Amino acid sequence: MIILLRVCALVFALGLLGGRPAFAARKPAPVVAASASPSPAPQPTDEPPSSAIPRLEAKLKNSPDDPEAMTDLARYFMNAGRPDLALPLTHRLLSLGTKTTQAFYLNGVALEQLGHLDEATESLVKASDSDPANEQILFTLTDVYLRGDRTQDAERVAKRATAFNASDKRAFLNYGLVFMQEQKFDQARTQFETAAKLDPKDASPIVLEARSYEGQNAHDLASQTYDRAIAADPKSFDARLGKAHLQSSSHEIKAAIESYEAALPYARNDEERVGILDQEASAYMNVKMLGDAENVLKRAVASYPKTSAAHLGYGDFFAAEHKYAAAESEWKLAAGPNNDYRDAFLHLGEYYVQSDQGQKAVDAFKRAVELNPTDPQGLAQLGQAFGINRQFSQARDAYRHSFAIMRTPQALAGIGASDYQLKSYKEAAAAFDALSDGATQFLKDAPQLYYVMGKTYAGNNEKVKARAAYKQFLTYVKPGTPIQTEVKKLISSLNVASAASKPTAKPK
Repeated sequence: MIILLRVCALVFALGLLGGRPAFAARKPAPVVAASASPSPAPQPTDEPPSSAIPRLEAKLKNSPDDPEAMTDLARYFMNAGRPDLALPLTHRLLSLGTKTTQAFYLNGVALEQLGHLDEATESLVKASDSDPANEQILFTLTDVYLRGDRTQDAERVAKRATAFNASDKRAFLNYGLVFMQEQKFDQARTQFETAAKLDPKDASPIVLEARSYEGQNAHDLASQTYDRAIAADPKSFDARLGKAHLQSSSHEIKAAIESYEAALPYARNDEERVGILDQEASAYMNVKMLGDAENVLKRAVASYPKTSAAHLGYGDFFAAEHKYAAAESEWKLAAGPNNDYRDAFLHLGEYYVQSDQGQKAVDAFKRAVELNPTDPQGLAQLGQAFGINRQFSQARDAYRHSFAIMRTPQALAGIGASDYQLKSYKEAAAAFDALSDGATQFLKDAPQLYYVMGKTYAGNNEKVKARAAYKQFLTYVKPGTPIQTEVKKLISSLNVASAASKPTAKPK
């Protein structure tokens, strides 16, 4: 029993059912990258969401089938990052017969953001059939095809966008990005060159061309192309930052720092300025110049004390140095006066999981989920926190919500492990059956689950499956260890039980 408890605790505590620690492999603050397409769902009017959303909700309360109000409210919800609230509206629009381009498009984007790629594709194809030349629909459909690893379809749609929009550089950027994902670098550069000719003062196509050379490890050509991008637009933030990243990845530390500093005046806001300094610190850390890295992070905090990312980066530095009290302090500062910087709660939650502070982990991930209720990873991490806090019913609910949004093996395993702890063996067995059928690599990476599966199947009186799970678990166990001895006894007991259950042969 002691071994069972240890293994089950390990399943939750190691993050097998949640996510990797946010600070384990420190990532610098993100910076703005070149993009081919604009935002997917512009606001329907200039009215702010704080007044528009209540007004539209009240309008729908009085007129539940008003298609215009439903469409506008769905668009506001999409812009607010709430596809879960937009989707019921778009579904209702379509069910009532409002099968417009806009309804299909909004429905498709909401489905995509919730991870339902097949349904999203179907809806976006209908939107495209309704308006074949609509550039934004074609861009979004291209992205969905790429996410679904349907590269030939992505190529076809991106090419169609260039045919319908031959004077729009974004269409060629979009087409080039498809080729980039396929690692067809020469073809990608052809599209980027076309885009560059359409707008010679825009550095974005040339920046993407430089990245294509990076993808081929052609350092000198990438460097020359970044210089060309800077010449085309000396104020290009992406071009200057790309050059700095290239130098940093090659450990040209002095040149990289000079390039990062040269990019600072062209940053558009404090978040981008902090991002640059965070990248500088990472460059120093990559060559083990920890004192210089910390000085840069101190500078970021001192210069931009109200920018959460500055405190987050400094906290990550402390965590990497195993100074967890200092890291926790910085992450709490990163949360901000309104406790609304989500990344801070993700980092705090992972720290509390690793330090076995169950309730604090639950509180941190709860807040992260409040700030983004549709993130399946955040919900899985909340389930993990509930698990280590032995709140298994709440853990199961969180994992179920996560699985409903995106059908990941982590969420499915979390459901199974939680149901096992609740002695709901039939439900747990069903989850583990599905996991065995569709996620064998995940099980190989998380072999502790085979032990829990064995206990589950035994509890559900499925002795053949229990023996198979235990035997699979033994292949990962060191010989002569106490757990090997226990599992062999469990297998033996199943064999004895099976033999005892066989009917005795009658004498002839």
